[in-house]
Amino acid sequence: MQLSFGTRLRKILAHPDIALDLGTANTRLYAHGCGLLADEPSVVQVRRETGSVEAVDFTATHMPLLERGARLLSPLRAGVVADVDAATALLKPLLKRARRFGLFRPRVLACAPTDACEAERNALTEAARRAGAAAVVLVPEPLAAAIGIGMDVSSEHAQMLVDIGDGVTDIAVIRAGELVATAAARTACSDLIQVVAKLIAEQEGVNIYSREAQRLIKQIGTGRQALPATPFVIAGADCDSRLLRRVYVQGESVAAAMQPVLAVIVNAVTQSLRDLPDELACEVIESGIHLTGGGAHLTGLAELLAAETSLEVRPARNPMHAVINGARQMLAVGVQTNIWSMN
Repeated sequence: MQLSFGTRLRKILAHPDIALDLGTANTRLYAHGCGLLADEPSVVQVRRETGSVEAVDFTATHMPLLERGARLLSPLRAGVVADVDAATALLKPLLKRARRFGLFRPRVLACAPTDACEAERNALTEAARRAGAAAVVLVPEPLAAAIGIGMDVSSEHAQMLVDIGDGVTDIAVIRAGELVATAAARTACSDLIQVVAKLIAEQEGVNIYSREAQRLIKQIGTGRQALPATPFVIAGADCDSRLLRRVYVQGESVAAAMQPVLAVIVNAVTQSLRDLPDELACEVIESGIHLTGGGAHLTGLAELLAAETSLEVRPARNPMHAVINGARQMLAVGVQTNIWSMN
């Protein structure tokens, strides 16, 4: 294909085009021709004195230290941008990492949940533009995830993918390169962390750290398997003194606290299957369910979904990077076809 003079000039002078997975828990950024440039927590810091919002430098050799009195803030809620200013502060230094001697700003291919409303999609687009993007095109997260795990999305046979991230459970049926059915629940892994943290705060008077909650959830899983009789040790800050405390919790109580959240996720999947037209449902029954996102790592979840749906459930090999890997491949095609000119 003969490239126009303008296209060739842009290729020489522009910043690399970017694929972006801006998630509730982590942000991943890939630059065309440069590789994965960022895979970091989706947080910014807010200065106590001025209230200004600034990025946290996770590229530092040592764990980044917050400014004195600063607090962490997540720009996203339930998988979508809730604070455009904070999201801009998060993205601006990340986009700069792709800078070379280019004169033109980068174009961005960003992923969004299928249930994102127009205002939420506009917020993502606005944040990327303020951060330095020349143009932004949005693609559905489940479609990117499907491509990222190697699904043949061009198949005429319908296939279902369930992407359980930190803030949203996104469900899609894909046929012939299109999303022919979608559903989503704004309940996912972060809700599991919240219910576990609430349980321990109420029972033990300790505010546990997020990483401790994640570690505990990973050890317990969905609770379908036999849990050890010995209690789990977990650390946090005493609710009154704020001093470090270690407490002992029983696995059964934690597993019980997680059941309502797991029920919402499972119900979203089973209801989406019930809502499918007969033809699509029959094809999905044959092909089963592909599982991506952080939820795919939760011990027992694939088995729980399989038991509730009577379908084969296949967790992806690299579920956490399914979306960015797919977005990377979509970006390569988009650069050739200039998808930004179509929006």
